[in-house]
Amino acid sequence: MLAYGYQKFGGPAVFETLVQPALHLTDNQILIETAAVNLTDEDRLERLGTKANVDLPHIPGHDVVGRVIQVGAAVTDFKIGTLVAAHTTETYAEQVCVDSDLAVTVPDDLTPASAVSLITPGIIAYKTVRYFADVQADQTVIVKGAGSPVGLLVVQLAKRLGAHVIAVASGRYADLITSLGVDQFVDYQQQNPVHVLADRGDVIINVALDGVGGKDDLAMAKFDATIASFAHRLPATSKSIRFQAIQPTEVISDQATLQLLFKLLATHQLITTIAAELPFDLNGFIQGHQQLDEPHIGQIVIVR
Repeated sequence: MLAYGYQKFGGPAVFETLVQPALHLTDNQILIETAAVNLTDEDRLERLGTKANVDLPHIPGHDVVGRVIQVGAAVTDFKIGTLVAAHTTETYAEQVCVDSDLAVTVPDDLTPASAVSLITPGIIAYKTVRYFADVQADQTVIVKGAGSPVGLLVVQLAKRLGAHVIAVASGRYADLITSLGVDQFVDYQQQNPVHVLADRGDVIINVALDGVGGKDDLAMAKFDATIASFAHRLPATSKSIRFQAIQPTEVISDQATLQLLFKLLATHQLITTIAAELPFDLNGFIQGHQQLDEPHIGQIVIVR
């Protein structure tokens, strides 16, 4: 079996083809033949060596869609040939072994590329909106980092709940974000969001890289607002704020989240944006990570 990974950290050129032994299932696992892989910021940070507990050599990847080609003795939920999606590890490979309770069937009317593009950003966005931020109808929700894959989904999910959504992003995302029906768009390169949005937000959702700008979040928040952020903490403030650090949680399971998101995507109630579909080979993964390192709009997907 072929996989794509690296034996040292660095730029996209560190990728190489790694020949791996055949995978062996436990009773509760399924083996899938990879159809599509989503490249994420976490993959990029692992490659750069900035994530803890990444051993070398390393096969990266967390999002995969593929067809079941073998099932463990205790598996009854999946049949050979079923197209499934999973959030797991070591997905940059021709075959991926997955615990059956991590997999979700992909609806027939979704392509592998569209399904896989939703996995990590969709899980983060849904749990942020429904759990960490607990968005309610008629609240004013300010989304920072609205042009990121997570941010674009947060905007759509908050609108579906009946919130008044204000998106903060750079101007190059303006047309796309406006098409999603936001109530207001603020280009932070042209306007200072703090001046425009001071004390406006019932909820501030900061999905910008590392949740930067905590002071700005506080300035835009009403008294008693909720702030959900990729940051670990907020600066000191006299405002009464409910702060939630966005982090992995199984309070809402990944499987339940994906089942709902796939249904919304299949019925055109949600869209994902794909920046590029690249071939499932060494050059495809190198090129994909080159694009990850540059500004881009949407997900970068490797398709087999």
